[in-house]
Amino acid sequence: MVFVQIEKVLLLADQPMRAAIEAIDSSGLKIAIIVDTNRQLLGMVTDGDIRRTLLTGRGLETPICEFMNTTPHTAFIGSERSVLLSRLRQEQILHMPLVDSEGVVHDLAYLPMLEQQPNRENEVVIMAGGLGTRLQPLTEKIPKPLVSVGGRPLIDTIIDRLVSQGLTQITLCVNYLGHLLKEHLGDGSRYGANVMFVHENKRMGTAGALSLLERRPKVPFFVMNGDILTSVDLMAMHDFHQESGAKATMAVNNFSHEVPFGVVELSGKRITSLREKPQYNYLVNAGIYLFDPEVLDYMPSDEFYEMNSFFDRLIEVNVPVVAFPLREHWLDIGRPDDLERANITYDEIVGRKSEPGEA
Repeated sequence: MVFVQIEKVLLLADQPMRAAIEAIDSSGLKIAIIVDTNRQLLGMVTDGDIRRTLLTGRGLETPICEFMNTTPHTAFIGSERSVLLSRLRQEQILHMPLVDSEGVVHDLAYLPMLEQQPNRENEVVIMAGGLGTRLQPLTEKIPKPLVSVGGRPLIDTIIDRLVSQGLTQITLCVNYLGHLLKEHLGDGSRYGANVMFVHENKRMGTAGALSLLERRPKVPFFVMNGDILTSVDLMAMHDFHQESGAKATMAVNNFSHEVPFGVVELSGKRITSLREKPQYNYLVNAGIYLFDPEVLDYMPSDEFYEMNSFFDRLIEVNVPVVAFPLREHWLDIGRPDDLERANITYDEIVGRKSEPGEA
């Protein structure tokens, strides 16, 4: 029985990380299978393996053999579908290479394909109550999520991308001109989603509105800002969250800053070195989060509260918090030059332009 076409994800151990990323992205399987020249299984690489390796500072040319999982779960080719489904669920994994008695890879059992359940239970909360001050005058009469990006309201692109990943339960936290978002989105049915609204009667910060949710989610839920244009794979973030044993996960993006001058380093009065226009790299908060429901116990009720303060609180009480490094396109549309850049790169990030509500 053929479960998936695996040729695109078969790689050799001496190939670079870059090849694994290309295989994972192009196949949609979220995995690369590492074999020798006889197609015998050597290991596997997941999206999470790549991101954890990037967090150590290693680059895209790192050989796969240095970070692959050399002891993946496997099953024999010809195993019954029900047996494979049971094992995948029991081991809490998504993938299982199917091999023969010689260890040669013939197929791959992939949990989502076996389950064939396109819609996820995970809810998404979109923070859409900001004033959009830096984008005035565009935001004087409309809220920032309705600003046109790529020829359509930004919120349409955000929701279409969520739905394309099986995330159809969406709540918007609104305040400034929130009635316009309600009128535009309705119940979300034209997007293939179920859209609900939470109205902030006062400014609640970037996290405070979570205390206003009518009911607590039953499974891990996403929170994201309503001014982000990104191609991030949220289910890869979900898998990373679970594999890490985290209760809260923050997506982080690499930010580079070049000092436009020669930097002088001193020891007292003495010059010890000069660095010409050095570049510094930082990981910054990307405005996308995944929380287990119980972390809401640490959220103050009906108060202005910033997301950074919420994470500080979780860290203070020793809640497991991890960073999920983005390698996809990401752009925060907070300023006019960000908006200009978003319009230029829209097709590259989203893939194509479409009509509102069109997947």
